[in-house]
Amino acid sequence: MMNKTSFFQRILFIYCSLTLVSIKTSFSQQWNVVEKESVFVRTDWNNSNGLPVNTVFRTVQDKTGFVWMATEEGLVRFDGRSFKNFNHTNNPNIQTPTFNDLTYARSGGIYAANSNALVYASFNQLDVYNSPKELGPVRFTAITETSSGEVFLGTQNGNLFLFQDNEFKDVFRPDSLKIGYIRELEDFGDHLLLGGPNGFFTFDKNTGDFHEYGLLSRKDVKAILITPSLDVYIGTRLHGLYHLTDGDLKKMEFPADLGLEEISALENSNLDKGVWVGTSSHGIYKVKGKEIISFPNINNALNEVWDIYEDNEQALWASGLGIGISRFSQSTLEIIDEKSGLSHSVILATFEDSRQGLWLGTPGGGLNRVTPEGVLHFSTKNGLSHDLVLSLAQRGDEIFVGTGNGLNKINLNTLKIEKSFFDKIDLKEEVIYSLLKDSKNNIWIGTINGILQKLSPDGSLKTLQLKKELIDAKIIFGMEDSKGLLWFGTYGNGFFSINEKEVIKHFPVYDLAPSQMATGIWEDPEGDLWIGTPDGLILFSDGEMRIFGKRNGFQFEGIFKMIPDDDGMIWLSGNHGIQNTSIAQLMDLKKSKAENHRIAFTLFDKSDGLLNNEFNGGFHPSGWKLSSGKIIFPSMEGAVIVNPKNIRTKSTLSPPYIESLNFENKEVLIDADIHVPAGINFFNIRYGNIEFNKPNSIQYAYRIKELGSQWIENENRTQAYFTGLNPGKYEFQVRAQQFGEYAEITSINFIVDAFFYQTIWFKIFALICVFVMGFVVRTLIMNKRLKVELQQKIESQTTDLHAKNQSLMKALTHLEKHNKLLEDVAWTQSHQFRGPLSKILGMIEVLKNYDNFKNVEKTKEEILKEIEMSSKELDHILRKLNLKLEEHEAEK
Repeated sequence: MMNKTSFFQRILFIYCSLTLVSIKTSFSQQWNVVEKESVFVRTDWNNSNGLPVNTVFRTVQDKTGFVWMATEEGLVRFDGRSFKNFNHTNNPNIQTPTFNDLTYARSGGIYAANSNALVYASFNQLDVYNSPKELGPVRFTAITETSSGEVFLGTQNGNLFLFQDNEFKDVFRPDSLKIGYIRELEDFGDHLLLGGPNGFFTFDKNTGDFHEYGLLSRKDVKAILITPSLDVYIGTRLHGLYHLTDGDLKKMEFPADLGLEEISALENSNLDKGVWVGTSSHGIYKVKGKEIISFPNINNALNEVWDIYEDNEQALWASGLGIGISRFSQSTLEIIDEKSGLSHSVILATFEDSRQGLWLGTPGGGLNRVTPEGVLHFSTKNGLSHDLVLSLAQRGDEIFVGTGNGLNKINLNTLKIEKSFFDKIDLKEEVIYSLLKDSKNNIWIGTINGILQKLSPDGSLKTLQLKKELIDAKIIFGMEDSKGLLWFGTYGNGFFSINEKEVIKHFPVYDLAPSQMATGIWEDPEGDLWIGTPDGLILFSDGEMRIFGKRNGFQFEGIFKMIPDDDGMIWLSGNHGIQNTSIAQLMDLKKSKAENHRIAFTLFDKSDGLLNNEFNGGFHPSGWKLSSGKIIFPSMEGAVIVNPKNIRTKSTLSPPYIESLNFENKEVLIDADIHVPAGINFFNIRYGNIEFNKPNSIQYAYRIKELGSQWIENENRTQAYFTGLNPGKYEFQVRAQQFGEYAEITSINFIVDAFFYQTIWFKIFALICVFVMGFVVRTLIMNKRLKVELQQKIESQTTDLHAKNQSLMKALTHLEKHNKLLEDVAWTQSHQFRGPLSKILGMIEVLKNYDNFKNVEKTKEEILKEIEMSSKELDHILRKLNLKLEEHEAEK
C-alpha cells in the first residue's frame, strides 16, 4: 500500500519531469520588438506586367544572375525586365506546366521539381528527366542537391527518390513511418531534412535511417532554414518557429500579438546574419539576436507570404498566394517627410546650422528644425511672418529666414522668433528667394524685380542699384568664390557678379541657355565656374562659356544644385533625380575640345528609394553639405539625404546575353548552329541583360560585323531588326552601356541560307555554263562567219576561175583562130604562095639564061608579063594574108 510520503515523492518527480521537458522543448527570452522605417525600394510584378501567373511557389537565383520562379504555369526565368516561361507549350519534353520547388545547382544552373519530372535549367538549356512508368503515379513536390552532387526529390505521397546516373532510385522507407507530403527538403551534412504536414524528419544518407522529431509530430512544417553557422530553423503553420542546434530541438516563444505562430517562409539575411521570417497574415519580420524587427513599408499590402528569397545584392523577393512577386532592395537614400514629423512633404530650402540642426523650408507648412530629439515647427502660429519659406542663412547665433512676406530672424539659443526684427527692417520687396552670408558677415537678400539688398553686421540695410537689364530679375541664388567675388543667379536674366567695390557685371546666357535661368554656381578646384541651368551645365572659364548636356553623358540637363562630397564626387540635383560624377571626369570634360566628349554619370531616382524624382531649385539654399559629410537636397516629397559613404559600389555591368533569333512567329534559341531559312527577308535578334535595380537605364548598340564597323544605337530596346540580308555568314555583335560604363561585347554567328540558285556553287556552275554557252555561241558565230567568208572566197575564186576560164576559153578560141591562121598562112605559103613565087623565080632564071636557051617558046616580054602577073598574084595572096592577120589582132 502506497503511503502518503511515497505519493508526494511521485508527484514531485512527475512535476520535475514535466518542468524539465518544458525547459527542453521551448525557450523564451526577452525580445526587443523594433519597428524600422527603413526605406525599401519595392518593385512588383504580376500577370499585368509580364509575370505569367500571380502565384509563385519558389524563387532561386542561378550563378549567372537570372532569377527563376516555380509556378503552376511553368518554369519562369527573369532578368529584371523580361520574363521567359518554359513549359509544355515550348518544350515538348515537359508533360505538365506545374513546377513545385527549385534549388540552386552546384554546376551554376538550377534544379526544378516539375510535377512529373526533374528539370535542370541553365539559360536556354533545359534537360528534362521524366519519371519512368514503372515508378507509378508520382508528383514531385520538393528537391535538393547535396554537397556531393546527389539530387533527391520528395513526393506528395511521402516517397523519397535519389536521381543518379540519369535514373530515379526509390529510397527505402519503413511503412510505419508516415512522412506524408514532403513539402521541404534540405541537405544538411550527412543528413537530409524533411518537412511537411506530418512533421519534421531526418534521413541519414550513410545508414539509410529515418528519424522523426516527436516535438514536431503532426505539426505542419512550412519552412526549413539552415544558417551559415549550421543552426536549423523550422517554421510551422500554426505552432510557430523551432530552433535545432547540436541535435537539440526547441520552440522559440515570441510575443503573441506579432502573429509569429503562422510561419510560412524562412530565409537567411546575409547582410547582418539575421533570419527573415515570413508569416501567413502578418507580413515579414527579421529575427536578429534578441531583436524582432518589423518593416511596415514591406508589409504594406503584403498578403500571405509563401516564399522569401534574398538575392546576391541582398534584395528580398517575396511571393505568395495571388500577389505575384515583389522585390525589396534597401535604399541608400534617407527620406525626411511628413512621416518623420515634418509639417509639409514639399521642401524648398535646406540648411544645417552650427549645432547640427537641420532646417527645412516648405511652401505652406512653415519651417522645420530637425534634430535627433525631434522636429520643431515654426509657422505663423508662433510668429513667423509667412508659412512660405524660400531661403535660409546663419550669422552667429542668428538664423535668417526668407519668406513670402519678408525676412524673419530666429535666435539659435532660444529657438524663438524675434518679431521686433521683422517690424523694423525696411525691405524693398517681400518675397525673398535667396539669402547669402559672405565672408564679411554681410547677409545678401535676393528678391524679385531685380532688388538686391545687403544687411551689414551693424544692422544697416543697403539697396544695390542693379544694371538696367537686371531690373526685372528674380535673384534666386548666391555664392562667394575663393577670391571673394560674389556671384548671383537669376530667373530669366543669366547671372552677375559683385566685387569688393560693389561693381556689378552682368553675364547673359541666352546664346547657350534659352531659359536665361542660373539656378546654381559651383567653383571647381581650378577656380573656374560651373553654372546650373534648365538647359544644361555651363562652364565659365577665362571669360568664355561652353554648355554641356546629354551628349556629354549627363543623365538630365536641368540642374538646380551642385555639391561636392569628401570623396572627389560631385552631386547634381534636378527635375529627374540626382546624378553624380567624379570631379576628375568633369575636369577632363573641361579640357576636352571635342563637343561629344562623354563622361560617366550615375542616376539616382525612384529605383533608389526616392518618393519623387523631382527636386526643387530656384531657392537658396536648395541643397547643403552637412557636417557629417552627408548631402541633403529638397524634393517634392521630403528632404533627401545622401550618404556618399553608404552608396553601394556599382557592380560591373555584365555582358548582354543573346536570347533568340525570331522570324515568322518562330523562335530559334541561340546555340552553336543558327540558320535563317532561305527566303526569310525579315527577322530579329532578341537580347538582354541581367539588371534588377535599373533595367531600363541600360543602353544598347549593335552591328553586323560584315556590314561595317559603325554601331547602330538602339537606346534601351532589346530587339534588333534586319531585312534583306543576302545569303551568307554573319557575326552579330551587341554591346551594353549604363551610366557611361560599357560591358564586354557579346556576339553570335549565324547563316542566312540560300536557295540552290543563290549558292556559290550554283553561281560558279552558272558562270561556267555562261562561259561554255558563250564559247559555243562564239564558236557557232565564228563558224558561220568562217563559212560565209569561205563561201565568199569560194564564190570569189569561182568567179575568178570562171573569168579565167572565160579568158582561157577566149584565149583558146583565139589560139584556135591563131592556129587556123597559122594553118592558113602555112597552107597559103605552101600552096598559094609557093606557086607564083616558084613561077617568078623560074621565069627570072629563064630571063637570066634566056640567050642560052635554044627553044624558048615565049619572048622576053611575054616572060616579063608572066613575071608581072605572078607578082600580082603573089601580092594578092600577101594582101589577103595580111588582112587575116589584122582581123586576128583585132579579136585579141
